[in-house]
Amino acid sequence: KVWKVFDKKFQKYYALKEISKVKVIDKKSINTIKYERELLCHLNHPLLINLHYSFQDYDNLYFVLDLLTGGDLRYQLGRRPRRFYNESQTKFFIACIIESLIYIHSKNIIHRDIKPENLILDSRGYVHITDFGIAKIQISNNHKETSGTPGYMSPEVLCGQNHTISVDYFALGVM
Repeated sequence: KVWKVFDKKFQKYYALKEISKVKVIDKKSINTIKYERELLCHLNHPLLINLHYSFQDYDNLYFVLDLLTGGDLRYQLGRRPRRFYNESQTKFFIACIIESLIYIHSKNIIHRDIKPENLILDSRGYVHITDFGIAKIQISNNHKETSGTPGYMSPEVLCGQNHTISVDYFALGVM
């Protein structure tokens, strides 16, 4: 669940994401959630969905994130078919994504799941990257790391070979 919350001190809205501990345990996602939180704590960029706080109670984990109200790119493409996006708008979207990827890669992180559902638009039309659930710090021997969405996965990931940040640019090219 996600709620819109207002911070009076900073006069800003945030998204409060609630994650059920029972579901995390059932899906065997404990390490994934911990790792995603750890990565998000080290990232802060205007074109990412940034984590501001995290906390927990007995039943749930909570992430306080940037609130973006423009919907994800998949929703936008479905709502407004591709033929209605002109070349200039497409270049702007790609520039936002590349700017984000340059920052992420400067931190030695591979996102590994760049796809329209993980690209959220803000109210001004800027694209922000979200969902670092399968992101990893780049290591030289990562041939066993084959997570991602198959339609956007590069050949080296699909074939179980070592891969680099280029897999994120491959996914961008697929889109």
